[in-house]
Amino acid sequence: VGDQVIYWSNAEGSYNLWKINLDGSNRVQLTFDQETGLQTGDQNLLVNAAASWSVDGKRIYYVIGGDIWVMDSDGYNPETVLLGHKALCPFLSSDGKIVYFISDLDDAVKNLWALTVSDKTLKKLTDYTDWNIGSPSLSSDGKKILFNLYRANTSQVYTVSAEGTDALNISNNNRSLCPKFALKDRKIIYCAYGTGEDVALNMFIMNNNGTEIKPLTTEGGSSPSWAPARILSIAPISIPATTTTPAPSLPTPVGSISNPSK
Repeated sequence: VGDQVIYWSNAEGSYNLWKINLDGSNRVQLTFDQETGLQTGDQNLLVNAAASWSVDGKRIYYVIGGDIWVMDSDGYNPETVLLGHKALCPFLSSDGKIVYFISDLDDAVKNLWALTVSDKTLKKLTDYTDWNIGSPSLSSDGKKILFNLYRANTSQVYTVSAEGTDALNISNNNRSLCPKFALKDRKIIYCAYGTGEDVALNMFIMNNNGTEIKPLTTEGGSSPSWAPARILSIAPISIPATTTTPAPSLPTPVGSISNPSK
């Protein structure tokens, strides 16, 4: 699994899931939905409707038409996990017992939810009312969820605990999105829009508390994902130094987090 990528493509006319090797070989279509499986409003960087692998790499969790499905990594044996919840961006806990996802079923905005696999128990983890959660993912230790919080033309990087508590605003430039943990959760890589006449997306890296921001690209870049340590040991990244930016002091300046006991 480590040398394969799953992705959405409309190469055959409608959006479906595909799998391909990192060297570009063995491109395989995994789903065959006649209607487009990825709605127009979900085909953007703020939301990110990526599918995710199971912990052992044998199964793939994904969303079709707002329903969560799981199938074998070769595309066979699809089965429903959750129906009728307007779900997006499913991803698994490190122990494989919980499927996290975002949904706007009960709200005008997208919030974070958790589904216990064993008994199908649902739990709403956040309760934002005028900001959306997008591009969520889990830290390697399973303790934090990383995402961008956005509305209109404003997007910030946030973390919450795996229980939906302790919201922390990591970025403070109003233009940050598509975050991913890096270097065993010590760093965060993300992309951000420029200002003035230069509004292109570029990639950056920072400490997991928002300090020591450094650019990774200056010629454009988006949707970063950290490479395995074995690759980085062969070709370490050289990062130009820039001015350190302090992390925001307010943990939750927008929206609100629901009481996890409810």
